[in-house]
Amino acid sequence: MKGRYAGCHMTTYGYILPGASRIAHWASRTGSLTKQAKQRLRVIDWHQQHHQNKSLTSRHFGIGRNTLKRWLRRFQQQGLIGLNDKSRRPKSLRQPTIAWQIIEAVVQTRKENPTWSKHKIQAYLRNEQAIKTSASTIGRILKRRGLINPKRFYSIANLIIKLGVVHIYLDLDRKTFCQKKLFMLG
Repeated sequence: MKGRYAGCHMTTYGYILPGASRIAHWASRTGSLTKQAKQRLRVIDWHQQHHQNKSLTSRHFGIGRNTLKRWLRRFQQQGLIGLNDKSRRPKSLRQPTIAWQIIEAVVQTRKENPTWSKHKIQAYLRNEQAIKTSASTIGRILKRRGLINPKRFYSIANLIIKLGVVHIYLDLDRKTFCQKKLFMLG
């Protein structure tokens, strides 16, 4: 559009509609919506198109009315971003209250004797260093410090390969169970 403005020529390349900046702002934020948030937005849109009837909307989508109320409240307070899932992580975690002397003694004992179990470490600390603590506490300390060897889990197939197959059958003449090793691998 060309025209004269205060005696000078002026060229306008676009129009700014009322509310266009707000629409552009919300459009840029919809990229950060999850699939669940987009589904919730469809529910809210359907709700507004059908005279804001919460019961009808809840029945139509198979959700609870309280859930719909929560989504509507979050949408009104926070906008589109309020429809995203909230973090389920706890705000604070309970900190362990084990004395550092106990932790140090357990770690040092384990490093000196890596094959000892938590029960043996407990007995050693109780008898030699007069430290009274439970085996469970010692196990938690060892687990947090990474001083427990991971267990090996064998699948049934691996056990069959390592041990060989054992066939158990009933000997009817003697009325006893018998074992016979069919073959040995490895």
